[in-house]
Amino acid sequence: MKIKFILLFALLYALGFAQVGINNTSPKATLQIDGKNPGTTIDGIIVPRLTGDQMFDMPIPNGTENEATLVYATSAASATNQANSSEKVKAVKNPGFYYWDGTKWSAMVSATTISNTLLAYVKPMNILLNDGDTYTTSPNNPLDAPTGPAIRLFDADYNGLGDFKIINNPLNVTMWDNTEKLIRVPQQLLGYCITINLSLKFQKLTSNAESSRLVAYTGNAVVNATNGTYTGGSKIKDLMFTGTKTATGTVDPNYVRDELVLSPIIVTQQIIDFGIKLYVGSAMNGSISFYEPILTVDYGVVNTTL
Repeated sequence: MKIKFILLFALLYALGFAQVGINNTSPKATLQIDGKNPGTTIDGIIVPRLTGDQMFDMPIPNGTENEATLVYATSAASATNQANSSEKVKAVKNPGFYYWDGTKWSAMVSATTISNTLLAYVKPMNILLNDGDTYTTSPNNPLDAPTGPAIRLFDADYNGLGDFKIINNPLNVTMWDNTEKLIRVPQQLLGYCITINLSLKFQKLTSNAESSRLVAYTGNAVVNATNGTYTGGSKIKDLMFTGTKTATGTVDPNYVRDELVLSPIIVTQQIIDFGIKLYVGSAMNGSISFYEPILTVDYGVVNTTL
């Protein structure tokens, strides 16, 4: 016991007048502790281990004098002590490291804290727009995709009374420009990958011969709708989708939907500056009549602090 007190006194004396190193002859701070050999010894520092209720009972005063006192809670404080008006152990809900902030015990950063912080600032961004009153089956007013190589601008109106919208817009930006008929992408998403899905309703097929075309342009592209060519700007995607023979159903005996998906689309500065315009066409000898187009754009998960 006498030897232990001598060693403790020597350590305290050294701390008062010099830098101290444990397993280190050249400490770089007031106290530097280096590990020995983790393969054969247990290295580390064990701080006081207390239950949450013991932390509540500790007579630690408010103020700056004891700030930064560190303990490890082996269990949560009781519900009664957590609800105490002093809020001394209100945060002690799980085992872990806690420090005294001057008025209460606060948790050190944990995986849960990091996760909650991320969820507070990282949000999904997407839109689903259903044009239910422009291109209708009754009255018959189709969005006609012309015979190839001709194409036409996808110009659905998503501001009508019969339209249905689901919008997750954490950046509070324009995603569908209903005036210019194009998809907008904000500057914050430069380099992101987005997905465009166009769901088109059409009459059920009796063969597998029909196919449709979906083209996406950006930049200052000037599109010749008659021959399907363009000048300037950039063509992002140009895909053909083959229709499949469909059986008679009970939900809608005359119509079926086809999903035209453009993915992935890498967001460039040109897309941010000019947006994305969609064009539809028919890849067979005759036009295709589409109805009630549903446009979905998935921008992914975005950082709302950008």
